[in-house]
Amino acid sequence: MKLREYPNKRVLISVALAVMITLLLSGCGDETAPAANVQETSAEAVGGVLKVGIITDFGTLDPARSTRLIDEELYNNIYDPMVKLTPDGKFLPGLSTEWTISDDGKTYTFKLREGVKFHDGTDFNAQAVIDNWNWIMDPANASPRSSDLVLVQELSSPDPYTLVVKLKTPFTPFIATITGRTGLIASPTARKKYGDQYEMNPVGTGPFQFVEWNKNDHLTIRKNPDYWEKDQPKLDEVEFMPIVNQSQKLNALLAGQVDLVDSIPFQDIPKVENTPNLKLGTLTSFGYSRLSFNLQKPPFDNVNNRRAVNYAINRDEINQLIYFGKFVPGYSFFSPAGFANDPSIKIDYSLELAKEELVKAGNPDGFTFTLLSANDPQTLQLSQLFQSQLAKAGIKMNIEALDSTAITEKRNSGDWQTTGGGWSGMIDPDQNSYAFIVTDAPFNYGKYSNLEVDKLMQQARESSSTEERKKIYSQVSSILLEEVPGVFTGYQPVVDVWTDKVQGFEVYPDQLLRLHKTTVSK
Repeated sequence: MKLREYPNKRVLISVALAVMITLLLSGCGDETAPAANVQETSAEAVGGVLKVGIITDFGTLDPARSTRLIDEELYNNIYDPMVKLTPDGKFLPGLSTEWTISDDGKTYTFKLREGVKFHDGTDFNAQAVIDNWNWIMDPANASPRSSDLVLVQELSSPDPYTLVVKLKTPFTPFIATITGRTGLIASPTARKKYGDQYEMNPVGTGPFQFVEWNKNDHLTIRKNPDYWEKDQPKLDEVEFMPIVNQSQKLNALLAGQVDLVDSIPFQDIPKVENTPNLKLGTLTSFGYSRLSFNLQKPPFDNVNNRRAVNYAINRDEINQLIYFGKFVPGYSFFSPAGFANDPSIKIDYSLELAKEELVKAGNPDGFTFTLLSANDPQTLQLSQLFQSQLAKAGIKMNIEALDSTAITEKRNSGDWQTTGGGWSGMIDPDQNSYAFIVTDAPFNYGKYSNLEVDKLMQQARESSSTEERKKIYSQVSSILLEEVPGVFTGYQPVVDVWTDKVQGFEVYPDQLLRLHKTTVSK
């Protein structure tokens, strides 16, 4: 389940399971380049070509223009981030070897890695980072990453390998922000050379370099022989192959057409677990699934109707019937994969309490509303389960099945009551909540507004104490559980599957593929 959207940030998914299908456009192809020579070094699983089955084709190879999670599955292999992540969510040096933060939280000083070159031979240095970030911040380029840098006041480089970032206000999530697309640094030389075509000609400093992209067929990257981490990457080449028909993914893996896939239909998980030569990697992601309400329209301008829905959703049943036990039921923006999760934030499934809320709302016999649902089979299955659960409380939910473009148009126009939604997740809790819940924030489509929540969310941004931030997010979660601007159903699982030929592959809670340590038997 992989998908992100965000007008100026990430990509909002249409319903938990829609992550398997929606979002994803493609680029253009070119002539096929010759394959890299593969040298046998030993009987060990080093070198070779790894074939990866992905959920859909890529949209753009330029991180500064991307809003899709599928693109990010590629990026960390071509580009290096300023700050790296470990599988358990810790920060590691990347293109920045160390960083310090001023006492007032507004000045970040980065020491940059020396001796690193982009794939085109351009030197990596502070000016390269400044050029990248100035390009993102230039309104003429309309970069969806510009919101990540909206608090930047000044960029400077006192020497070639020191970068100083001055912010307008303290922003504790800044380091987390530059582990993602904004922190992936592209060659300024290549961007200038290719202009608008850069997104088809990516040049980074990463462990692999771009070779070719044949639209809807494959994209190939090849080992960077001059990578700064001398023992990486292990592979000679990686070939990404889109398999849009999800039912074919496991078959492709079993047939040896691919070695690793980025997701499978959840109903196939038991088969994988019972197939000896397949390995299943699952963990709870930073992402969540939820139903969002339009608070400007009946019936969800009434808080008791919203509470009734919250009580009537059976999260454990969703986990078993849809996710085959791999889903973690949840009640807030904050996944147990991150520090802000508070297990005390929850409500019990209760049809009795749901009916009590309906009486308080003046609807003792229930009410009717319409859910905008993505029209793929898996999403519809989840929507129909919601429909069945709510009917037990006397709430009638109609399903309007539309493609993602039509859902976006209705949502943006205000012509909706409820949408299925979710977020594939990022490492800092601010990245998974602020834009959805603060008054007039870009993802706050339901127009929820609570000045106390706004104040708390700003405090969390400015606090440098993890414990204090955790307490603030618990306060926010308690308020939202009471006011119910949306119904959280739980936290999405990451599901990766590979054959036993593949070794060294690590699963990350942000759902991205990092293949620098991976090997494949030849």
